[in-house]
Amino acid sequence: MRSASDELKLGKGVAFVKSQLRRLCQNDDVWEADFRALPKPMMQTSTHYLGMVLTQPDGFLLAVSEIKQSPTVNELATLLANAMKRPSVGAQHRPRRIHVRGNPKWKPLFPALKELGIEVAVTRELPIVVKAFDEFCARMKQARSKGKSKPSTEQFNIEKTFPHIAKWVQGYGHIEIGDQEGFGFIVRALDYGGLVFEDDTPDTLAEAMAALEAKLAQWFEEEGVD
Repeated sequence: MRSASDELKLGKGVAFVKSQLRRLCQNDDVWEADFRALPKPMMQTSTHYLGMVLTQPDGFLLAVSEIKQSPTVNELATLLANAMKRPSVGAQHRPRRIHVRGNPKWKPLFPALKELGIEVAVTRELPIVVKAFDEFCARMKQARSKGKSKPSTEQFNIEKTFPHIAKWVQGYGHIEIGDQEGFGFIVRALDYGGLVFEDDTPDTLAEAMAALEAKLAQWFEEEGVD
């Protein structure tokens, strides 16, 4: 059964007002519109989404929106209305065609767009959006990296000393080392499904790292990972 948030809202009180949008001139533009899930920081519980409307083939960004929940048809309607009425580049206008991914939630908006003379093309790939989204995420990562500490030569060599730990934290999971109430000094390796290795026998950081390196080397060998 469709929830209230899935019901398309048009007219007074929302951004997508057909009578207003119909008065805009229509160009031969082709747009791509989509919402993409943003990378989620470790302490963030909910997934945020970035909505983007871009032109083909030039990739001019017309509208952008970040929301803190899974997007509904009304978020898409608002995003497109903003691209038409308040584009970041150029004058307000309607496009001739809009490309979107095949999301069932978008279907209630298609008849309204058709009434505005806008063709909707459902496609599996949105190359302009993908490129712009990847660039946005790269800028986010670069901004977070500006204040990070630079390792010394000795610290940098830790990846050579513990190559299997380095491989693990760069693509397989994370590790925990330290004192835990009720357990004492402990070392753990966890993947995206949960605990893989745990050892409470080490007494020092060096012993913990050595135990972890040995266990992860064994894990990679058993899993057939080079």
